[in-house]
Amino acid sequence: MPLPPALAKRPASDPVKISGFPLATTEPLLGSCFGEFLRRVVPSHTAYAMARGFCDDVTAVLRAELYPGFARDTTGSDHLIAGAVGKRTSVAPITEVDVLYLLPPKLTAQKSGDALKIIWAVLKSRFDGVTIGETGVLVPRGALWVKVLPCRDHAGAYLIPGTPTLTRASGWSITNPIAEAATLRLSDSLYGGRPRLLMTALKAWRAHCQVPIASFALELLAQEFYSGSPRPYELERALIDFWAWARHRTPCALKPPGGQTAIDVGAEWHGKANAAYWRATLADHHIKANRVKEAAGEWGQVLGPSFPVPK
Repeated sequence: MPLPPALAKRPASDPVKISGFPLATTEPLLGSCFGEFLRRVVPSHTAYAMARGFCDDVTAVLRAELYPGFARDTTGSDHLIAGAVGKRTSVAPITEVDVLYLLPPKLTAQKSGDALKIIWAVLKSRFDGVTIGETGVLVPRGALWVKVLPCRDHAGAYLIPGTPTLTRASGWSITNPIAEAATLRLSDSLYGGRPRLLMTALKAWRAHCQVPIASFALELLAQEFYSGSPRPYELERALIDFWAWARHRTPCALKPPGGQTAIDVGAEWHGKANAAYWRATLADHHIKANRVKEAAGEWGQVLGPSFPVPK
């Protein structure tokens, strides 16, 4: 069976470029604190390679069962590494990898729940601790989880499991990871790598402060934030401006690049954003008074223990 070209050729992902930040010195600077923070939370090339490698035995099991005639064919691919690992927007340590797995035509299920059961039935007999959810099958692999999302080809995009709604009773949602990666790459090139750095900091804030908003929603908001007009390069200023802007932008429905299924973003996260905004504003006042340690302490409260505070 010929596989879609988009799956047969994996697009190259650009690494997050940490530049523009001074190195740590005996005289601490807030810029050097942010630089050290990013070097701690941005996964390395090796970390991304290892995360992808954890998927190999999972996809091999699926291929042997679902594509027995192609089990040893190395000329193409039946899957795509998507999500944060696929776009290199993860935060270290990487804890989950999304894998889109293309179902063969003979097993193309009409309902996403049936497709999930097919993937689960194959994997549960080979791996311990496999669980099934509404949107994917989770397989524990060492220090992380591989999340397998069965997919169907759909006019250049893909149908993947989503939460059933009145307008999407079958549970299928349209996604286009190729377009998402290309759009992010373009945004990064236009704004000197700033969007990915902002996404990284926002995801660290989300994890540390338990902010009730999806990581993917933060990615889409960050790209829209930069598309309006170029923001200052300083990451701390971009964060402050983002929190102020995003509270007025949401609630809203965000449509991913190349997709047709919008993501609803509510206002329940505004309280966390407001608290972060005022802490960052206080940090800005400390900097103006040349109190770097106090400013770094405020940012550490917002971004978590990975943010260094000078002694």
